[in-house]
Parts: sequence; C-alpha cells; structure tokens
Amino acid sequence: MNSIQGGVFQQNNARSHTAVVIQHALQSVNMLPWPARPPDLSPIEHVGDIIGRQLQRHPQSALTVPILTYQAQQAWNFMPQTDIRHLYDTMHEPLHACIQNSGGYIGY
Repeated sequence: MNSIQGGVFQQNNARSHTAVVIQHALQSVNMLPWPARPPDLSPIEHVGDIIGRQLQRHPQSALTVPILTYQAQQAWNFMPQTDIRHLYDTMHEPLHACIQNSGGYIGY
C-alpha cells in the first residue's frame, strides 16, 4: 500500500480497524492519533445508519452491486430533510460532552 502524498487519515479504532492485518497495511499511512473509544461526532455515520435501515426494509434484496448502489442512491435522494436537520440540531450535545470529558468516551 502506498501512502497518498501529503494525506493524513483518521480511523475510529473499530475492532475491524485494529486487526493485525489492517494495522500492518496502515503502517505506511499517516494517521491522526485517536483514542481507543472515541466519541461518535460524525453526523455522516448516522446518515449511513439511516440509509442502512432503509435498505434493510427494502422489499427486494439487492443481489448485485449496481442494484445496491441504485437502492442506496434512492435512499439518499429521498431521505427526509427533517432527519438531516435533526442530526445537525442535536450535534451540540455530544460536542459539549466531548469537550467536558476532554475527548474521552461520552456514551453517544
């Protein structure tokens, strides 16, 4: 694996990211230091959860990558703006908790 020149990456220390094979692959990548149990401060992760739940409820299982791609795009296109607004409006709570806890685990 070649490092992307000038790139600095972050990973959330999820179990799949801490596997020996992944750690070996990431040796040549500049990584930001990150705590073992970082707070979830990324609204996009919650958007991914919403899309994932919509895909699970889809009446037809995606049997190919193009179908899955289409279904995910449709879920994104029709995601209610109120869901996105709710994520935005509630970010102050985990951000405040993260600051109060000096970046440690916050339970969100």
